[in-house]
Amino acid sequence: MSTARYCSNCGQKYYPKSYYSYPAFYYQTSDEEKLAYARFHSQGCMNDWLNKNRRAFARLVDEIEYINNNNNRERA
Repeated sequence: MSTARYCSNCGQKYYPKSYYSYPAFYYQTSDEEKLAYARFHSQGCMNDWLNKNRRAFARLVDEIEYINNNNNRERA
């Protein structure tokens, strides 16, 4: 079975387990993790998508930081 996917930005076919999928992963990242998280065929496409969705992305990052800060306060 092929593991090919289509880029979330441009629709180009790519293979998440290759070295040319983004977001980029560390050298020894498992193929399962790459299949779970890779969404773009190139860094340029990922950056273009982030630029188009910058408001939503900024809000997402802010909310993640807020949740992490609250979790850290609860543990202390």
